[in-house]
Amino acid sequence: MAKNFTQSDVFQAEIDFLNEVRALAEDDDIPAEKVKENYKLLCDKYDRLIGEAKLLTSVSDRLHAKLNEANEKLKKQSDEINKINDDLKVNNQLLQDTIDQIVKAKVGRKASSIVLLIAIILFIISEGVLEPFVEERVGNTQVGFLFKLGIAVLLKPIDVVVERYMMRRALNRRQQD
Repeated sequence: MAKNFTQSDVFQAEIDFLNEVRALAEDDDIPAEKVKENYKLLCDKYDRLIGEAKLLTSVSDRLHAKLNEANEKLKKQSDEINKINDDLKVNNQLLQDTIDQIVKAKVGRKASSIVLLIAIILFIISEGVLEPFVEERVGNTQVGFLFKLGIAVLLKPIDVVVERYMMRRALNRRQQD
């Protein structure tokens, strides 16, 4: 069964011996043999104490060196992790920019297709319905030309509106995912 020592218990034997030697040092009637015996015992204990202090210092120095080495290794690893994280942030931003450009191009292509379809429908309506009706009532062929010109002028604003609408839809879908 292991005995638990408090810090003062560890040195109790040494403290008791020190008190005994001090008491003897104050005694004027102590025989020389007893002084010599206690002096040798004190030297032996002091020698053992120096040996233990050297051992503790050596162990402490080695542990301190290992701790410094471990701290340096941790610092290097932390620096490497930070660099990797920074690189990942840059790569993620580049990837996000590329995805945004792809989405914009895809939306732009779809918007252009829709606007082309709208233009064809408007042209057919203009050619097939409005122009004959206006020529019959007004009798002027240049009015049909104005309809076509109006359709051509409206294509760009229609393209912008359709592209914005589709971009908002794409961004909303991406935020929901």
